[in-house]
Amino acid sequence: MRVLVVSSVGGHLTEVMQLAPLFAGHEVVLVVNDRAELPAFPFARVYRIAHAERDWRVLLNFAEAARILRREDPDVIVSAGAGPVVPFAVVARVLLGTRIVFLESAAAIVKPTLTGRLMYPLAHDFFYQWPALERFFPRGRLAPVVFG
Repeated sequence: MRVLVVSSVGGHLTEVMQLAPLFAGHEVVLVVNDRAELPAFPFARVYRIAHAERDWRVLLNFAEAARILRREDPDVIVSAGAGPVVPFAVVARVLLGTRIVFLESAAAIVKPTLTGRLMYPLAHDFFYQWPALERFFPRGRLAPVVFG
């Protein structure tokens, strides 16, 4: 299976990489939105896209998503945020039918993040990490990630 991990750098990438044991035996491609030290993981390929902050570069992210998704044709997209995943999810849903798995950030304890609210209708599988978020995401599932 080809897994496309889409993340911003920093805490979101650290969080999604807690799922690394689930990626074992699969081809994992990483998309990040900035230059930063990457986790020690045998990624098949790494793409760096423009860092958009709710500005015109989000449009560039849509074009980058289309190019990368056509090239990679992943079976699943996995993300814990932040913003870069939204263009990938929209393009994947429209063009490919790729399965999308989203994990709401552990930092969202009592109210959802903007990315979580945008991803909820796009994700096939939506997970949140705190019980207080159940009322925002009724079809989501509680799945706390244990940091170690």
